[in-house]
Amino acid sequence: MQLAERCNSAQTYIAEIEIGKKFPSPDMIERIAKALDIESYCLFKNEPVNEEQQLPPSKKQELTDRIHKAVLKIVNQY
Repeated sequence: MQLAERCNSAQTYIAEIEIGKKFPSPDMIERIAKALDIESYCLFKNEPVNEEQQLPPSKKQELTDRIHKAVLKIVNQY
């Protein structure tokens, strides 16, 4: 819910991205990265995020991990 709000997007759309049902557009990838205060390429690799960010580190890591897994799921289909 917080991520959807920060991205100015519908919760259902973010949920579909998180479960790998939808692949985000380049614009949405940038919006997600900005909302998480990380570089967009971080969504494509599985590394810990910077702990000096606005979201609590555990929440940011959880969201980043979920997006990373969803992106990999979709990419691996091709």
